[in-house]
Amino acid sequence: MSLAAWHPFRIALAAISIVGYVFLLAPIVVIAASSFGQTQFLVFPPQGFSLRWYQEALGRSDFRSGFQISLLIATIATVLSTVIGALAAVAVVRYRFFARDVIIALFLSPLILPSLVLALALLLMFSSARIDPSPERLIAAHLVVCVPYVIRTLVPVLQRFDRSLEEAAQDLGASPLAAFWLVTLPVIRPGLVAGAFFAFIISFDEVVLGIFLAPARQPTLPIQIYSAVQFGLDPTVAAVSTLLIGLTLVLVIVSETLLGIRRLA
Repeated sequence: MSLAAWHPFRIALAAISIVGYVFLLAPIVVIAASSFGQTQFLVFPPQGFSLRWYQEALGRSDFRSGFQISLLIATIATVLSTVIGALAAVAVVRYRFFARDVIIALFLSPLILPSLVLALALLLMFSSARIDPSPERLIAAHLVVCVPYVIRTLVPVLQRFDRSLEEAAQDLGASPLAAFWLVTLPVIRPGLVAGAFFAFIISFDEVVLGIFLAPARQPTLPIQIYSAVQFGLDPTVAAVSTLLIGLTLVLVIVSETLLGIRRLA
């Protein structure tokens, strides 16, 4: 190993990176490990080994219904956010129009607003418009926080895209829509998939908007988990959280695999 590898700056950077990873991953490891314990409460390190809490989590109807509602809302919000975000990203990158910078700032403003402030503002807006609590109202609220992630992900991808490829397709007889669909879309697909993935995760895990805007009889899974935590540290909650972490890892692996296959094709 060369002496450059032992430079103090490199050592300090590696140490800071390790501390950062430990700080981020340690809570996940603690929760996942605690979900396999045999005790009636969360304890780390776990005492014994049991799958009892996973059986109880999968057997609870409130968690199952919450998961179905969260999955439905997140799927619809992801599709709509991806379409709206993609159109908005194309508009702000390719066209110059009045108050363009202001519109971009408005699109991205939910990223800097605290969730509590945003949820309260949306609640007041929906109440003023006399829109009753419903899944549709929650989906509309999720669009406010999901669309900026899609835009923020796609704008750099579109800025690096060589538009001469699209113009060449149009010179060969393709319409502007066909050129975008056959040339531009395959090139920006990784960014589109990444934006959709971010939107799905943000929508599925959103709890503050759900507390303010979700129907009382149709709570999402994050609300169910939040309510369960209020009454004690039940290991069932750790089991549900571990299952969600596993689902997220599976989604990441599948998306990376599909994108890798497309790059090789």
